[in-house]
Amino acid sequence: MQVSNSETNSNLPENSEKILSLALDLGKSMVQCGAEINRVEETVRHICSAYGIHKTQVFSVISMVYATVIEKNGKTNTQMRRIYSYAPNFDRLEQINALSRKICAERPPIEEAAAELKSIFVKKKKFRPTVCLGYIIAAMAFTVFFGGNFADSVASAPIALVIYLINAYVKSTGVNRLFFTALSSAAAGFLAIFFVHIGFGENANMIMIGDIMLIVPGLMIVNSVREMLCGDIMSGLLRLLESVMIALAIACGFAVAIITMGKIL
Repeated sequence: MQVSNSETNSNLPENSEKILSLALDLGKSMVQCGAEINRVEETVRHICSAYGIHKTQVFSVISMVYATVIEKNGKTNTQMRRIYSYAPNFDRLEQINALSRKICAERPPIEEAAAELKSIFVKKKKFRPTVCLGYIIAAMAFTVFFGGNFADSVASAPIALVIYLINAYVKSTGVNRLFFTALSSAAAGFLAIFFVHIGFGENANMIMIGDIMLIVPGLMIVNSVREMLCGDIMSGLLRLLESVMIALAIACGFAVAIITMGKIL
């Protein structure tokens, strides 16, 4: 006689469900912050093992983390977490990694670990001056690196500020990532051409190149290749496909700006 999943799960110790829930919440958080899939799966297994789970089977891609724990008596519990959005956030990722190491070393109460994980995602102020300054410095440096002069570098600074503001106030609303990318590149293209037209900067293409580097999915491409080399073919291909689509969105945004401003000016 086949036993239903609900009957099987109801016979498990309560802690097994809580342990798996904590591990998957932490794994989901890692994916959302841009972690590699193999590290996510490894972290989920280590946390379950630290709390005494006999065996853990984990499967993850960039849109889902799925795991089954197997008790010594053979009973199982399965849970999953659906992931709808993610973006690189190394500050949070480092905090999550530190928490996972703490869990494996100290095995704190599950409720305490869950509360600490939740505290990492407490919303902070959207406008962060240091991050904004980083956008500006990076755009100015890339503009000079790719052949722009000092005037082009200065012109790229306010455009970088606009991209940061779009990132802070538009992207956080949960808007589609492709739309957000196209909007950022179109805004950068419009402003670069306009600035050169009024004499604020000399080479619109160099200004665009400097600012485009802020939204190029370089990390995603690197992670996709790394994951495929590590054997996570599905996750790597999904990341690679998404990075190609983001690159196309960037191209479309700048194309719209160039064609529109060409007609206006």
